[in-house]
Amino acid sequence: MRAYGIAVARGIRIAETAVRFRLGPPSIKRFMIEVEIRAKVRDFESIKNKLNELNAKFVKTEKQADHIFGRAKDLDEEHKIIDGYFVARIRERDNKKSVEFKEIKRAGAGMEFSSPLASLESGLNFLEKLDFVEAFTVSKVRETYNYQDFEICLDKVEQLGLFIEIEHPCKDDGDKTEALKECQALLTIIVPEAVVEPKKYGDLMQEVINKNKG
Repeated sequence: MRAYGIAVARGIRIAETAVRFRLGPPSIKRFMIEVEIRAKVRDFESIKNKLNELNAKFVKTEKQADHIFGRAKDLDEEHKIIDGYFVARIRERDNKKSVEFKEIKRAGAGMEFSSPLASLESGLNFLEKLDFVEAFTVSKVRETYNYQDFEICLDKVEQLGLFIEIEHPCKDDGDKTEALKECQALLTIIVPEAVVEPKKYGDLMQEVINKNKG
């Protein structure tokens, strides 16, 4: 399988709108803009103690597997998605599955389209018809907490280690600087020694793949 990396700017994830596909049950269109930061951590015990002190609400624990796909014509010489093109993924969350397309916009906001899937096979067949080829899979166990307007995730990612992610919704699609500052401030409270990791899991996984090739 062909592997590639996806570059991101400032650790910010932007997700905009959704579209319906005839692959599963009807979905509801939604508009979502979020700012997200992440940091690698040594363990979760002290973090959970701090979340308990903050009265953060535990939401759920779930297994996630993101199957990442790309098209050869959308890749540059470094196997990265060309700016303005889309990466596709099939996300498995316990018994739920969805197909997602994310526009790569390194200097601004990109669109994200998603739809539930009736089965993994239907998603694979759909992407194959669009010439998408699977590159790799990012598997993790995620614990999710809510604190005020923030979503806090503790991720145990196969081959990559332990991470904390903090997400905050934005009121509009304008400047994300203030929301980013709020995420960073909360991260400092929870894990004072944390250093923000600007790369997404896909980028980090690509580095592992490249290292193994070498």
